[in-house]
Amino acid sequence: MDSMDFNIGIEDVGVAVLQELWNKVAFQATELVSETRDVVLEKDSFREFCRSISELSTLLRAVDAKRVESAMGLESTKTALETLNSQLREATKIIKGYKSGSCLRLLLNSRSMLMQMQNLSKEIAATISSFQLVNLDMSLNLKTMINQIINNLRSMEFRSTAATETIAFEIEKSISQNSRNQENAINLLEKIAEVVGARANASLVQNELALLKREKEEMEDQKKQAEALQLAQLIQLLYSTEIVTRPQNEEIALYHQQYPITSFICPLCNEMMADPVTIFCGHSFEREAIEDRFNRGERNCPTCGEQLSSLELTPNVNLRRSIDEWKQRDMDLKFQAAVSGINNNDHSRQNKALEDMKFLIEIPCYAVKVAEGGLVPKLVEFLKYKRLSTSATLKCLYYLAMHCDNHKEAMVEAGVVRCIVKLIYRGEKRPDAIAVLLELSKTETLTEKIGKTKDCIPLLVSLLHNDNPVVSQKAQSTLQNLSSNTSFVIKMAEAGHFQPFVARFNQGPQESRAGMAADLIKMPLKENNIKDLEDGEFIQSLIQMLSSNSPAYKSACLKCIKKLMVYPQIVKQLLSDSVMIPLLLGLISFVRSDSHLKQVAGEILALLVGACQHPEFEMHQNLQELQSEHNVSLFLQLVGNSDPETKIQLLHLLVELSSKSQAAQNVIRSDRDAIVHLFALLNDDQHEVKRWVLKLISCISDNHPDGVPLPSSPWKETAINTLVAILTCSLDIEERSIAAAIISQLPKDDIIIDEILKKSEALKAIREVICTEDECEGIRASANVDMSLLENTLAALLRFTEPTKPHLQRQVGKLGVYPSLVRVLSSGSSLAKKRTAIALAHLSQSTRFSMPDATLMANEPKNSMPLLHFMNLLPNMSWCCSTSTVNDSLCAIHGAACSPRDTFCLVKADAVKPLVRTLSETEGGVAEAALTALETLLTDNNTLSHATAAIVDNEGVVAIVQVLEKGSFSAKSKALDLFQKIIKHTQISEPLFQKSERILIQLLHEDALKKKVALVLRQMSIIPEQSSYF
Repeated sequence: MDSMDFNIGIEDVGVAVLQELWNKVAFQATELVSETRDVVLEKDSFREFCRSISELSTLLRAVDAKRVESAMGLESTKTALETLNSQLREATKIIKGYKSGSCLRLLLNSRSMLMQMQNLSKEIAATISSFQLVNLDMSLNLKTMINQIINNLRSMEFRSTAATETIAFEIEKSISQNSRNQENAINLLEKIAEVVGARANASLVQNELALLKREKEEMEDQKKQAEALQLAQLIQLLYSTEIVTRPQNEEIALYHQQYPITSFICPLCNEMMADPVTIFCGHSFEREAIEDRFNRGERNCPTCGEQLSSLELTPNVNLRRSIDEWKQRDMDLKFQAAVSGINNNDHSRQNKALEDMKFLIEIPCYAVKVAEGGLVPKLVEFLKYKRLSTSATLKCLYYLAMHCDNHKEAMVEAGVVRCIVKLIYRGEKRPDAIAVLLELSKTETLTEKIGKTKDCIPLLVSLLHNDNPVVSQKAQSTLQNLSSNTSFVIKMAEAGHFQPFVARFNQGPQESRAGMAADLIKMPLKENNIKDLEDGEFIQSLIQMLSSNSPAYKSACLKCIKKLMVYPQIVKQLLSDSVMIPLLLGLISFVRSDSHLKQVAGEILALLVGACQHPEFEMHQNLQELQSEHNVSLFLQLVGNSDPETKIQLLHLLVELSSKSQAAQNVIRSDRDAIVHLFALLNDDQHEVKRWVLKLISCISDNHPDGVPLPSSPWKETAINTLVAILTCSLDIEERSIAAAIISQLPKDDIIIDEILKKSEALKAIREVICTEDECEGIRASANVDMSLLENTLAALLRFTEPTKPHLQRQVGKLGVYPSLVRVLSSGSSLAKKRTAIALAHLSQSTRFSMPDATLMANEPKNSMPLLHFMNLLPNMSWCCSTSTVNDSLCAIHGAACSPRDTFCLVKADAVKPLVRTLSETEGGVAEAALTALETLLTDNNTLSHATAAIVDNEGVVAIVQVLEKGSFSAKSKALDLFQKIIKHTQISEPLFQKSERILIQLLHEDALKKKVALVLRQMSIIPEQSSYF
């Protein structure tokens, strides 16, 4: 037999549930139609309603739920279906209720019932409309049916006929006058019989009486006294016909029910007296009622009419005692009946008994009797049945827990906690349910069992943010009662409630704290939890564990601190504690400290330093202590003596210190032995160690006037070759990037370093990074050149392009790296573009110095066409960057001077246009570097006209004007110099001239540029020679 396929998608399950709900609504509509067909009153209105609902039922069976769900969405469709089902069920309930009830009551309340039905019709129409069924792809007939159903229900009116209104008025009038006139009663009965289609005989009266008595009993059970009174009046009306005789026992019961004992009832307020007093004539009344009468100025007895000579009131002690005794007997009888009902197997009787008992059990003596009578397990069992009143049961259990301390354990043993947890998980978040748990939790011996109940603590935590403040407050108090147990506060914290955890941690011994810290390490933390953990006392208690003699306690503490350090506010708390950093230093420096403790302590110190910005770093005295010569030397010493993991964290700490502290940098740089050891570690097998050593060397070298602190010979050459080897051979992108950065920081004016680099594979490695795969045939190209690697490699290249180092520049020229460099101007980051532009500026500047004047094109006849223009006319031909033999020696600016392979020319390398494009980058100094590179074309007066033409033809003037408008101050200053030279040797278009004029006039308001701008404007003949700007 094939195995069952359980791979059903969540969406399929959702649609299946939706289809089931859809079918349920269709069935409910069918049931409503069935109930509506035989309504005896207002048949026309109900007939029209029945027709519309019947059509709705047909429609629901014709439409596929999945199509509706596709149009509306699963949740929206489900909500609308549930609403429609509820409305149809409510309509069915109304009709059933009035059909099964008395005709007299139906007639009397017909107006109210019809209004309810009319409102429901409109609500049903609105819900059907929300499905937007007419927008679905279905037949025209179905769409017409939908609109018709909605319109009919929306416009439907349920109106009483004139006959119904008349009878209702006569019934109301008769019962309000308490009329017992037989003739009138019979006439009214005959009219009623005619309307409902029955005969006015004994059978009709007996049937109506039975229904009215049943309904009256139900109203009394529900404490609806007004409705019960109205039903009693209708019963009296039927008995007034004398067609049937009221039973004698019923008359006595009714009398005693309305008037328990006549003498107990105050004649003034018609209620049983609570504070009976006797007046001068001897009659008794309720004190408040008679005082109110006397206050109105009446001085006669309400009962006998005697004029009173004194208004003195005397407490009637005997009457009050009798009333109290009668009340007690009455309550005892009710209690016995309630106990009997609870023990009965009939659910309706049990529910009635529970409703009575919930009021009686408020009195402690009855609560004790219930507990002693063994009803506790039965009441707990009642919570499992939905047919029994959960609210009444919970109320009874609450008062049992409140009044019967000796029986609380029996309640817990009976499973009341688990039952309540299940109730709440079902969505019944009743205050009474939490109140029971709260009362039970007040008994210390029971907290263990409550807290260990599955899901109890997480559930209580979830209720802390309940919309009902009573529920959240009671949940808070219950958790507080359970918080004396450490394992319970850990559970609370795991559920997201940390206040008890923090309080318990602060109060507990070291052993307890260690266990709690270990548990905290495993917990997921959210931002809202951190507010509790920011407690200053908690942080102090945690830090104190570092002074423990137990390595396990210290370890738990360190891991916990490390976990919390991702939150800035806690980092501030840790930094502000005066003993935090000394204790961590102690762990690191103590020889016998466990290596793992040293490792984590070093990591935490590194994180603390890293979390501080420069101003903040200077403010903390403890952090200042870290950068002392003693401590930095200690960290360097430990780097040499520790295991790899500890070594990594100590190197991390030194990197963070060096990035924040010049003093720390100086200590490291001045320690020659440490420098030798650091470079030796670059050959370590542990890649993480090597990476952090590289970071440290880079950090202490970056922007330092002396560059990289190299070891002295013979280790100097080894150190440089090691860096080159990493750049050349390492498979780790980050390692190669940092190595390139360090090479770029090597001391500039050291000939020995230049010679070492010249002999090394450094330039080939640089070319490998810069060149793309198709330009580097036969050379290994990196498959994933990281942008930072490219940026740092370009920085290293700058050492080889220095104008003062022609021997290194020649090596660059021989590598053929120029085309790839130019491409960086288009694809690199801002920093890569800046460094490329600087390198190109160096190379271009050096080419100018190396060219003899005789070789330049200054001697070209003035009437000849500039070669650059001629080249632009024939773009498909190869010129000075071509391999052709004829044109290889020709350049638009330098002629044959830049033809040698190792000679660089911006025009020859097609770098002018990319440099012009980079002028649009206003950040990172890119524009300044590009302007410097372009300016190298204009340094020779012999080639100015051709160089200017090259820049203009590549739209350089437009870009320069844009820099003048949007660039930084330094970029604007360079752009002004370049612009002045260009307009001196070429004409620019009129629109561009006007735009530049407008921008330059605006720049006159910048004091630092004012004079330079004025010179340019004078050259453009916009301001006079003798302007005040000069």
